[in-house]
Amino acid sequence: MRRWMPGMFAVLLGADEVMKQYVEDYMEPGEERRIAGGKLLLRRIHNPGFALGTLEDQPKIVRNVSVAAAVPVFAWWLSLIWRKGHWIEKTGSTLAAAGAAGNLLDRLLRGKVVDYIGFRTRSSFFSKLTANLADLYLAAGSLLMAVRKIL
Repeated sequence: MRRWMPGMFAVLLGADEVMKQYVEDYMEPGEERRIAGGKLLLRRIHNPGFALGTLEDQPKIVRNVSVAAAVPVFAWWLSLIWRKGHWIEKTGSTLAAAGAAGNLLDRLLRGKVVDYIGFRTRSSFFSKLTANLADLYLAAGSLLMAVRKIL
């Protein structure tokens, strides 16, 4: 079981990076394409800040806080993957580590995070939100670990 965690991490990170590069290469900034019956949207949005553009005018703070937050996530993940058992925590931490890595790579290499997943909903607030696979990995990993703590 231990051997598949680094592979899962690499596949997840690679999928996010491939999507980000596709969006960067084949879409204009702000462009939006409807997919999956129009409920799912592919967008090209750049976010130099945290969630919802928080601190977008403070790139050094965003970068430094991102690095400081990612280091313990990676250290915790590395300590978990070599233990026997604990597959729920391992899966959740692998998802979280891949998500943290995906967004951290963007901040370090591009100076901003490339977001590309949107949804059409009746709520104008939720329809404006745009995420990426890394964000979804972080959310899913956190949820999985929270559920495990409850069980």
